[in-house]
Amino acid sequence: MNAGVAWYVNDRAAFLRDPADSVVGRLASGAAAEGLHIEREQHEEWRASVGVLQRELEDHARKIALLKTTLAAADLAAFRHVLLEFDFRRRGLRMDCVLLGDGVIAVVEFKRSKLGAADREQVTNYALNLVEFHEETRRLVREENCIVAPVLALTVDRSLEQRQFQSGFHRNPWASVMARPVECSSATLHEALRFVLSQRRAVSAVDCVKWLSARFAPSSSILDAAISLYGQHDVSAIAAHAAPVAMIHQCVQEVAAIAVQAQVDGLNRIVFVSGAPGAGKTLVGLQLAFDKQLRGDAVFVTGNSPLVEVLSAALKGAYKRRTKRATQAVVASGYANEDAARVIGMSTFKLVKAHAFLGERGKHLDSADGRVLIFDEAQRTYRKGRLVLRKPLAEDEAQMILESVQRTHPQGAVVVALIGHNQAINAGEMGIKAWFRASETCGWRFAISDETLALSEVTSSGDWSNHPLRDRLETGHLPHSIRYYRNGDIECWIDLVLRERSELAEKLAIGLNERGDSVWITRDLYFARHWVRERRVGQERAGIIASGQARRLAAEGLFVDHKPDIAGWMLAPDGDVRSANMLETVQNQYQVQGLELDYTIVCWDGDLRRAESGWQAWKMSGSSWQRDKELEIATNGYRVLLTRARKGMIIFVPRGDLTGEDETRPKAMYDEIAEYLMKCGACEIQPSLNFT
Repeated sequence: MNAGVAWYVNDRAAFLRDPADSVVGRLASGAAAEGLHIEREQHEEWRASVGVLQRELEDHARKIALLKTTLAAADLAAFRHVLLEFDFRRRGLRMDCVLLGDGVIAVVEFKRSKLGAADREQVTNYALNLVEFHEETRRLVREENCIVAPVLALTVDRSLEQRQFQSGFHRNPWASVMARPVECSSATLHEALRFVLSQRRAVSAVDCVKWLSARFAPSSSILDAAISLYGQHDVSAIAAHAAPVAMIHQCVQEVAAIAVQAQVDGLNRIVFVSGAPGAGKTLVGLQLAFDKQLRGDAVFVTGNSPLVEVLSAALKGAYKRRTKRATQAVVASGYANEDAARVIGMSTFKLVKAHAFLGERGKHLDSADGRVLIFDEAQRTYRKGRLVLRKPLAEDEAQMILESVQRTHPQGAVVVALIGHNQAINAGEMGIKAWFRASETCGWRFAISDETLALSEVTSSGDWSNHPLRDRLETGHLPHSIRYYRNGDIECWIDLVLRERSELAEKLAIGLNERGDSVWITRDLYFARHWVRERRVGQERAGIIASGQARRLAAEGLFVDHKPDIAGWMLAPDGDVRSANMLETVQNQYQVQGLELDYTIVCWDGDLRRAESGWQAWKMSGSSWQRDKELEIATNGYRVLLTRARKGMIIFVPRGDLTGEDETRPKAMYDEIAEYLMKCGACEIQPSLNFT
């Protein structure tokens, strides 16, 4: 799949001959082909950018013939091809310029005002994603020793703070990417490009045709996925591995066909889609919610309230930015103002919190909407009598939802229940059995796969395989995680650890260590923070997470009862005290379920501890620990925490109270937890180690 498209492509010589107006015209044509309305401001920005490039290359073209072509020469003739507005297919963004050269790929971003931290993160992120997700760039880096250089250039001749360009590259896995963006003005772009060439490790030519036709398949986070779907790209443009992506496609197609058929035959149906953490259930739901055939009927409901808050904030932020005049909204990324208004409106219209759904019906949901109800985290419905919106439920929540939908849509309604395997984290959650009972009571047919029926939480509720209301679903279970896209064995290791299979976990960890995907553990929070800060680059996100019962982490300065605004925590930029990247505040499993970070610090407290019999659950009551009977809830909570990272995780286990005076933090308790995790293959970081 070629998901990347440049609106302008030419070799260097042809680019120099091409008048600026002609280049701008081709860019405008590319925008029109994408169905984007380009505003006057964008035209002006393009014209300025093209002019700077042409002047620089043309000025030095006369000198190039006089210079010796050697590997050490800073010679702009080495840049063979110019690509403008390369479609990134992530968050509706595009790269301003990509220069393909001998042994180098330069990503150039043009700015009209001063350069800031956000600009540096943006261009660095572009470079990182090319290395990680663009197949030809990845091959060139691996086999041809090619480098990737992020460059920031002001389109005006404005003096920058005098500084030398800084050499050096990131640590693995980004060792091919220059560590700092090369910053310049229009007057110094030539020097910047010469400097980039001086950093090359090889001079193998980059084949432009091959590079443009290469597959670009980023493994997207949930936020990327939602934003991309709003922009009308499909899941295939944002997922990494062929097998999981193919299965997601098949699942979406099969469920969509059932939804269409329901409208034809007038039968109400429940469709169950199950999967482990990170398997792509939410991606399936989002794809269905914004499917062209269904989006007029569909509402995306989730039992995960923080997910709604973060998605809504991310969607709004992706399509709107504020100018100096606070009242004027201008659309970023080339989208028209009216499109932004529609998207922003839909972001609150389409995403509904599960436990507010019944109360919201008739208030904010149009009566024609909701024929197709996509219910994410559907296992999180409550039983009869549980307080919801300050009122006790008259019936089981699942049944009340079906009855509510049925009143509006007596025929042809569809509920797509996305079920998380081993993710029940609240006492009182009914799980999948609530939907089975509701389907029987309301007479709804249900479609479910044999794999879902084989899950332990399903088999424990009875035999539903031959039920007269059951229809067979072929692709209703997603077994492969796409969250840990670099190594899915991490998910398996976590499962073995929580299921007391230490020997198998240790064997699996050996392979993880050999591949550089170790799970790390430390007894010092300072070193945990250092480990993350050493690895996180660009726009990667990192955060500290812990169990909601981990109240003795207060001694470490982490307060789980304080819940920072989740949207700010997930989305605020570096330097903002609300940001997870500051590594100051902590979120619990209830806040981060369904969300993802690139790197996590998982803090382990005494609420899940070791005993001779295995894991035990405890909770703080007053000033002391009390035994908790809800062991499954506790282990599932840690399962959620341990599966939030996309790229790397370090587990922090406190040392406890070394004086012996604080009985709530006994050193032995924490030592036993740490020893068990290391027995399972977690690698301890010692203070004396140089974090490599």
